[in-house]
Amino acid sequence: MNATFRSSAMPKGVVVARPRQGDGLAQAYLRRGRRYIPLGAPDARDFAARLDQALLGAEPKADSLAHLIWRYQQSPEFKRLAARTQDDYREQLARIRLAFGREALAAFDDKSAAQRIFAWRDRRAESPRRADYGVQVLKALLGWAAGRGLVERNRAAGIPPLYRSDRRYKVWKPDDVDRFVATAPPGLGLAMIMALETGQRQSDLLALRWSDIDGDVISLRQAKTRQDVAVPITPRLASALSTAPRCSAFVLVRQDGQPWASNGGFRNAWRFYCRKAGITDLTFHDLRGTFVTERLSAGWTLQEVAFCTGHSFRNLGCLERYADRGAIARALARRRIAPAPLPLPSSAGVAMLPEGP
Repeated sequence: MNATFRSSAMPKGVVVARPRQGDGLAQAYLRRGRRYIPLGAPDARDFAARLDQALLGAEPKADSLAHLIWRYQQSPEFKRLAARTQDDYREQLARIRLAFGREALAAFDDKSAAQRIFAWRDRRAESPRRADYGVQVLKALLGWAAGRGLVERNRAAGIPPLYRSDRRYKVWKPDDVDRFVATAPPGLGLAMIMALETGQRQSDLLALRWSDIDGDVISLRQAKTRQDVAVPITPRLASALSTAPRCSAFVLVRQDGQPWASNGGFRNAWRFYCRKAGITDLTFHDLRGTFVTERLSAGWTLQEVAFCTGHSFRNLGCLERYADRGAIARALARRRIAPAPLPLPSSAGVAMLPEGP
């Protein structure tokens, strides 16, 4: 096979082989272990249909959990998920199929189904976040089935998570930011300032285009939540953007001026320069929490922050998991301190008015 490369526009497992001759057509393949399933030219009219068929595979036995997975991946609810989320779900659904695929769907109406799900989660407990994500996807699958009357209830709904993390106090301090910007290339320094001043996720910032900037506001639709958000451009961000090269339609580019081919390449570069700057206990996602902490400390309302971060108004309390409550409380307390009253002059210094004419 010709040299292949991973295209960020393709699902996980799909690679594209460049033609040996300049006038040939690139060919896509779905990698399954050591096998490569040919999909044809990526720009062919029937490519999307062939890709969907390859990702789904053959139809499993009816009334099995494997068949439910097969149906779910063709549903409008699954296709509304962001492309990266679909990739992640497919990976977990493959694990679920391996564990439960041969079971009859009716078996998940029995109370013992919860015990089997607990046992499956516990076998993966050495990686608690992955174990929890598997249960999350199974919960989504069975919830979809329950909504359509295919099962009586969602037996995964009551499975608690194993992983507990409290990163509310993992806030980037000014010294951390300065050390990273001084160490990293300009493109990563701009990414730092953009994340700090907008509170957006890494994937949304990497997809941000210059056309999304309208004067003093950045407007975008988030890939994960499909929420429309708008963030005011601060003077610090305006200064950083004014010196950024405009060699691409994308705002954030690599050192060679090309957009980042994948989030993985960006993450590797980010971690490398964090270590080089001596920053080992902070992540890119912590910049989102830093944004929330700083804006609430400045007196923004929860609704104002949510319009920037994309959080739902129905559950504004979830913003608390991003925020350093202590830092916000101290900042608000200082802002609420009333100025000391002016001292009244002593009676000896007050001119006495005559009592009468």
